[in-house]
Amino acid sequence: MTTPRKTATATTTKQIFTKSALTKSAGFSIIERDILMTVLKDEQHYTLDEAKSLIKKFKGGI
Repeated sequence: MTTPRKTATATTTKQIFTKSALTKSAGFSIIERDILMTVLKDEQHYTLDEAKSLIKKFKGGI
C-alpha cells in the first residue's frame, strides 16, 4: 500500500499512501478520516504531511 517516493535529497525518502490507507489509519481521528474521504482523490497518493496539510486547510477557521 505504501511506496517510497524520493525527495530533493537522494538519501531521503518519504512514504506515500493511498486514499484508502489514510482513511483507515488509526493515526487520524474519525472526523479527520471523514475529511480525508472528502478531500483526497482516489487515484492519487499522499504523504502524511500532505494529508495533515489538507485536513488543516479544510478546517480553515474551525
